[in-house]
Amino acid sequence: MTDLETTVRELFNDYGRISNDALKDASLVDIDGMTAFFAAYFVGSTPQAVFGGPNDEKFREVIPKGFARYREVGGKQMLITGIKVTPLNDLHALAEVGWDFAYLNKSGESGNIRFTNFYFITVAGGRPRIFAYITGDEEKAMKDHGLV
Repeated sequence: MTDLETTVRELFNDYGRISNDALKDASLVDIDGMTAFFAAYFVGSTPQAVFGGPNDEKFREVIPKGFARYREVGGKQMLITGIKVTPLNDLHALAEVGWDFAYLNKSGESGNIRFTNFYFITVAGGRPRIFAYITGDEEKAMKDHGLV
C-alpha cells in the first residue's frame, strides 16, 4: 500500500468515526473536524444536481442540520463498510467508500441502507482533503425504506 493510499484510508476512518458520532448524538457534532476533511472549495454531484461551494460559514451551518435530519428520519448508526483507494497521481486519489446507514423507521422497523459514495481527494498542501464527491439517490433510498 502506498503512502497516499494509507493517508486516504486514515482520512475516511476519521471521517466515518466523526460522522457516526454526530449521527448518534447532536452534542458530538464536530464542525471543525468535519470542515477539516474538505478542501477550501469542493463540488458535489447527486442525482438531483451538481453543485459547488466554499468551505465557509454557510457550510459550517449546514453540517449539524444534515446530521439532525438523519436523526429525525430514524438514523441510528452510519458505518464505513469498505474503502477502495485508487491513486490517480502523486497528489490525488479516488476513494470508493461503502457505507451502512442503520435506522428505525416510522413503523418501528429497523433496517439498513447500504450505499457507495465516490470521493476525489487531494493531498496538495500537505493534508488530505475532499475536493469532490458523487452520491447515489439518498432521497429515493430513504423513501424506499419508509424513512420519509
